[in-house]
Amino acid sequence: MKIEIPNQNEALAEAGRLAAALGLELYAVGGCARDWLLGRPSDDVDFLVSGDPLPLARAFAGSGTITPFEKFRTVRAFTPDGRRFDFAGFRRETYPAPAKLPVVEPAGSLAEDLLRRDFTCNAMAVSLLPASFGELADPHGGAADIKAGRLRVLHPLSFRDDPTRIYRCARFAARFGWKPEAGTMTLIAEAVAAGMPGLLSVERLRNELIKILKEAKPAAALDLLSGWKALDFIYRGAGWSRLDAVSDWRARLTYLAGLPGAGGEAFLKGLRLERTLSVPMIKALSLAAPAGDTRRHGVPAQYRDLEPFQSEAISALREEK
Repeated sequence: MKIEIPNQNEALAEAGRLAAALGLELYAVGGCARDWLLGRPSDDVDFLVSGDPLPLARAFAGSGTITPFEKFRTVRAFTPDGRRFDFAGFRRETYPAPAKLPVVEPAGSLAEDLLRRDFTCNAMAVSLLPASFGELADPHGGAADIKAGRLRVLHPLSFRDDPTRIYRCARFAARFGWKPEAGTMTLIAEAVAAGMPGLLSVERLRNELIKILKEAKPAAALDLLSGWKALDFIYRGAGWSRLDAVSDWRARLTYLAGLPGAGGEAFLKGLRLERTLSVPMIKALSLAAPAGDTRRHGVPAQYRDLEPFQSEAISALREEK
């Protein structure tokens, strides 16, 4: 199947020409392939290379810069105009223990590399070689799952290996209106019952929560995670009815911190955020409960020098009370 790349640009075609000259296969992989299949533009393009990605990344960057990450068989390239592109060789991953970061080794084929992905919808690749530009490689049935509105993992140990995939599943389900298929739903329930999300570091859980809060409508993802009993591993508040109406993700996180059962300041401190984030969030929490009833008047005049996200969080929390 050949698909149209909505935001096709010269960079993709040039990378394909360079790869062909080096005798390499080159693919755009992951979320961009999914979005292109849906007819959506995507600026999140990762390159997947059949051999050593370093020579291709070096040629592509030209007078720009490259940074190799040998442990992960990846190279980050910055073009002279400042754009960033990541190149990776075919890889397979093994997990030494549940929820641990994987050990990366070379893979022998594109299909083997795609097998390590989280869901079939993200286990597709688009050829960028001149002779096959736009050809979709879909060895695990991602296109059919997308058409059916289905989220499906690629193997039974997926959530044991990487429990962050539970949170990603809720995020994708909320974003696209898809549902985990029955087998995937059973694996989620088993992983949560076994406490797998609790093996993740605070930082990894926090990062998944922030990704959810950056979605256009995050409340649906939290609703799903709450129903799956997976939200408790990172957040114990309740009643986020105004969450989607808040625009800034920092305001959303502050709003969640101030809801009943969330833990307020202790919750924010427990996320181990940078102080440039946590301090203004905690300040907003402290200002969200002023003396007297000011709900009809919004944020008092003496607080209008706050950052916009602080004011937004304060207003949302006052409306809850």
